[in-house]
Amino acid sequence: MMIFLAMLDTMEEKEVFTAIYNKYKYFIWYVANGILKDAQLAEDVVQEVMLSITKHIDKIETVESGRTKKFIMTITRNKAIDLIRKKSNVRHEEWEESVSMNVPKGPDLLEQYITKDNYNHIVECIGALNEIYKIVFEYKYLHQLSDGEIAELLQVSKKVVNVRIYRARKQLQELLERR
Repeated sequence: MMIFLAMLDTMEEKEVFTAIYNKYKYFIWYVANGILKDAQLAEDVVQEVMLSITKHIDKIETVESGRTKKFIMTITRNKAIDLIRKKSNVRHEEWEESVSMNVPKGPDLLEQYITKDNYNHIVECIGALNEIYKIVFEYKYLHQLSDGEIAELLQVSKKVVNVRIYRARKQLQELLERR
């Protein structure tokens, strides 16, 4: 933990990180182990998540909030999935970058729903998104991270993040149209 604390600038950041570390280290391990089914790899994920938190400590408002727990769980899930991908040499990014983006025709249905405050319906549709798109959508709109920050967390290029956000919005619009 001392290494992580050395990466932080202010005493306030160090206190927040210490509180996060003490509160969530077992939670992170539990989530990672549930995905990886390997205690040693789960420990590696805990370290990677803590490193990511030091880089994004400014995104954490309060340690106890549900939003913080969701943020940490999302990072943990992504780090565990990344570890699985690394072990199986799956390169989804190369496939995604090779596909061109098409601009949708007509009004942006997602914007219409957001302005109508149809929250529950949107949350239901977001839950039905493909996992790879749901993750970037959560980072972008729930945690309000920039595309660069998302790219860094997911260890992909900024272009891949842009493609995934575009596709998430398109898929969400299709789900909203069907329902």
